[in-house]
Amino acid sequence: MQYLEVRRKYAQAAKSFLSKNNMLASGFKVLHSARYVYFPLTIYPASNKNLAHFADSIDASIKEREAAREKSGRKPNYEETLGKILSQEERGELARGYDPFGSIAIIELSDRLKPKEAEIGRALIEGSSTITTVLAKSGPVKGVYRTRSVRYVAGKRTYMANYRENGCGFIFDVRRVFFSPRLSYERSRISKLVKDGENVAVPFAGVGPFAIEIAKSHPRASVLAIELNPSAYGYMLKNIRLNKAANVRAYNGDFGKLAAMHRGFADRVVMPMPKTSLDFIKAACTIAKGSATFHIYSFCDAGEVDEAVARMAARFREEKRDFALIGVRTVRPYSKDEIEIVVDAKADSAKK
Repeated sequence: MQYLEVRRKYAQAAKSFLSKNNMLASGFKVLHSARYVYFPLTIYPASNKNLAHFADSIDASIKEREAAREKSGRKPNYEETLGKILSQEERGELARGYDPFGSIAIIELSDRLKPKEAEIGRALIEGSSTITTVLAKSGPVKGVYRTRSVRYVAGKRTYMANYRENGCGFIFDVRRVFFSPRLSYERSRISKLVKDGENVAVPFAGVGPFAIEIAKSHPRASVLAIELNPSAYGYMLKNIRLNKAANVRAYNGDFGKLAAMHRGFADRVVMPMPKTSLDFIKAACTIAKGSATFHIYSFCDAGEVDEAVARMAARFREEKRDFALIGVRTVRPYSKDEIEIVVDAKADSAKK
């Protein structure tokens, strides 16, 4: 049987990812060794790019091992239970998967499914070994602080997440901050690109996931994290202490103003603010050294990636920077027509 082999420090993150994506085989034991945990898989790994990306982000690998079945009865299967609760048409309206925040799952429901949301929530909890609370999205991400309304659905009534990812831990109230577990791979990818001793600026830092993972992976790096939302900033301070990331300096305030106070600081700038990232290119160039690397997240139409990169390059040229594209990657679908991309680029001050 195929198993995902992960180091112990990544076990919780792996379990959450596999459960969310219905890749964790039920009825089989999770195996353990002195250094690794082995999760039984429901799919053939080579055929699934999402699993391949996730495994790469935590240096996990696929191993063939003799299957070990659970002795006791298995937990109810979430998908099977949904088939009993929902009609085929209703099942098609329920978004597949959910966003896991430690023991909290946030699901997305159509208005038609609201009368059955408690049943759906209980089915998710009963079919999971990690989820104890289910919440539902009740509005879009909005406002300058990028928060989303959620409502209680089932399980333990709490909004406080205790979330682990890539060896880091984060605590926060899901109602008061923006946090996306779907960017786990990106946070690991960027962290691996950072070189020891670099100065890294992370505006729009939220509760600190990019900044803290970079700092923990590179103790000799100096990381400057900027966040406008005072609630997110408060949780970032707690998470810096929780992860003993002493090489992170956190600031609460507007990126445009703080960039001028730290002019020429950064070898690398990470900008996880896809909705308005282009509006802050000037601030990014201000906080960066004359020669710097930029990772800029942005939304665009699925068929207009080249045009989006061209618009970004034009903004850098307006700031007298030579723009050299390193690469562009699709991060995730965002809506029916839009995707989120990340552009990696080198932008040096233009020679006079």
